[in-house]
Amino acid sequence: MKFKLISLPIYSALLLSALAPKVCSQVHFNADERRIITITDERRDADSLLPYLASPNQLVARRAAIGIGNIGDTTVRAKLLDRFMHESRDTVADAEAFSLGLLGPDEQTSSALVGATFSHPTLERIRALARCSPKNYGASSAKIVGALADKKMIDHLTEAEAYIEFALHKEVSGRMMDDLEILTGDPDYNVRWRAVYALVRSDDSLDLADRLPKLKELLHDLGSPYVRMFAASALGKIHDSAAEIALARAYRGEEDWRVQVNILNAFTQFSRLDPNIFETIKLATVSALRDSQIVIHLGLAAQDVLEHFVISGTLTTSDSNYLREWLDGFNGTDGRNEEVSPSVSARATISAARLRTPTLYTAIQNYAQYNTPTIRNYSSIAQGTTDDTTYFSALLVSLPAFGPAEKVVRLIALDTMWQHAKHNKAFYNIIERNHTANVYRYALVHIGLVDADPAVVTTALNQMQDTTIVRDSSQRTEALHTMEKYIATFAEQRFRDQLLAALQAELWLKPDPAQLGPDTTRELVRIIRTAYDSANRWGDKEVLDSITVLIDKLEGASALLPNRLQRRSQINWNELESIPDKLILNFERGSVQMRLMTEDAPLTVLNMMHLARDQYFTGNVIHRVVPNFVIQSGDQSGTGWGGPGYTIRSEFTPLNYDQEGVVGMARDGKDTEGSQWFITQCPTPHLDARYTIWAQVTDGMDAVFQQNLGDKVDTIFPLR
Repeated sequence: MKFKLISLPIYSALLLSALAPKVCSQVHFNADERRIITITDERRDADSLLPYLASPNQLVARRAAIGIGNIGDTTVRAKLLDRFMHESRDTVADAEAFSLGLLGPDEQTSSALVGATFSHPTLERIRALARCSPKNYGASSAKIVGALADKKMIDHLTEAEAYIEFALHKEVSGRMMDDLEILTGDPDYNVRWRAVYALVRSDDSLDLADRLPKLKELLHDLGSPYVRMFAASALGKIHDSAAEIALARAYRGEEDWRVQVNILNAFTQFSRLDPNIFETIKLATVSALRDSQIVIHLGLAAQDVLEHFVISGTLTTSDSNYLREWLDGFNGTDGRNEEVSPSVSARATISAARLRTPTLYTAIQNYAQYNTPTIRNYSSIAQGTTDDTTYFSALLVSLPAFGPAEKVVRLIALDTMWQHAKHNKAFYNIIERNHTANVYRYALVHIGLVDADPAVVTTALNQMQDTTIVRDSSQRTEALHTMEKYIATFAEQRFRDQLLAALQAELWLKPDPAQLGPDTTRELVRIIRTAYDSANRWGDKEVLDSITVLIDKLEGASALLPNRLQRRSQINWNELESIPDKLILNFERGSVQMRLMTEDAPLTVLNMMHLARDQYFTGNVIHRVVPNFVIQSGDQSGTGWGGPGYTIRSEFTPLNYDQEGVVGMARDGKDTEGSQWFITQCPTPHLDARYTIWAQVTDGMDAVFQQNLGDKVDTIFPLR
């Protein structure tokens, strides 16, 4: 992989950092804290953390409380609740409340929190109340916020933040909505944006419609773009003509691109592509010039909206004809829109393919020739929406020529065409007669033998699980034999995702000992048990659960497997405590400085520093960009499926996603974090207590906003 030369501004930053005094994070963990962190990481013995709640050291007690919540053992809930009810230290009590919230809904806990919150209201206790309230019980719990506000026991900021949590749990009352509308007029913009955010998250479109005048006013709030962006989202949920006109007008007068993105996204809530919406989409698209990443974000967002309407089935014949004519100009050859960024034009090809524009094939061929993977991917997706068997063959034949990220896109495009073929007899008959269908079947089953990338293997094996792919006993037998090879080959931690995909595919194939015969069954059991022993060493519950089910099918429910081993942490405390408090992230365009949250997420930070020092992140692409939400990277394959070959534990804390630039860990379920990270581009409270926060951007958000899909990370390294 080639490395770019460091630009002059970045070189200067490095020089200055080298000359500056070395400043470490000053994080030190005493013996009790080390023990708590270790137990929490091993996800065992939550009871053993309970005595630490009485520690005179509040930091120790707080860490123990949060550890209990992260372990997630609900059997200690009653004991934790008892400690909370008798705790006099706010810092510790709030941590215990947070932990109770992580343990989930419970009527007894909810009732106790009501009384405790009334006697001593804190934001963390109110949030815990929202998280602990059983379904259809929280609306009454939410009344506590209004009561506390009436008694002046909480300020407006706390009131707005508290209502957000109830709105996120869809526990809404009329009083709450009225209070929120009042809070949208608060002089503090921090209160206003939170109030509007809570209104949006309430999902009560009828109530929002009654507040249309206020929301239209907030769409022009001069104090904060956050207020305007969330007001736009709220108007989208009203989705009537008055809201549509207000949004379209605001787009033309808005100078903050993030508000414009939210306006565009709001249009997806409307049932028809009316002229105001379409004119806004056209404006955003034709303004997406090549030399500005920000307007490219707007152009791509506009195309997302357009595709929504194209696939919604609501277009009239007149709309379709007009759209077809307009989209025909983005084929990359006729010059009508030559100033528009190729990535936006290529994205438009997907909608053009659905509408079968006259120069569709020219556009697909043109964008397929680009050197930019993202643009080629748009072309592949466009091919996948057609019913052209030539494209099916071309996508299939081209698979070996591309890397994992593009291979996955092509597999998805092929699957889209295959699903269409199942309902299009003529299409299906052609690919069956020319044997392309059998080549596709073979590729799905065997592709992992030549490309072991986790995304490629997982995508192919998921698509294989289709009765039109594995049609008869001979194909099933071949697939079973291949899964055996996968299970044997991937029985290592670094192949964890591939192994899991093979096990799940094997389960779908339903291996029958009576049909396999005793010798084949015996060998299959041996292979699977070997994989079990391997997965047991690294303590992967999901893999072990899949193997247990498979063994039950082959040997019967009485079959014995070795006891599952307890995960054991091996933490280098000297290394952890020597980590600096800052990190530099260099993109191709600009650099970002972050403050590390080592105190709150020590093992996540340690993991990320290990990977950074091993140059794991160098050359990674930004594989996910959702304008005005997040950018995401940390996957060497660039597919969004990859990782370091292991997982780490979630480290949920009371830290919040209440501003832009919060750096979190991507995950696929609790305790599945690895190397993928994201940076938020606006407040995202719905991520609170669900995604580990391990850093905060302190400088360089402009560089975060400038990143586009496929852009590369140059380096990540600690800054001393």
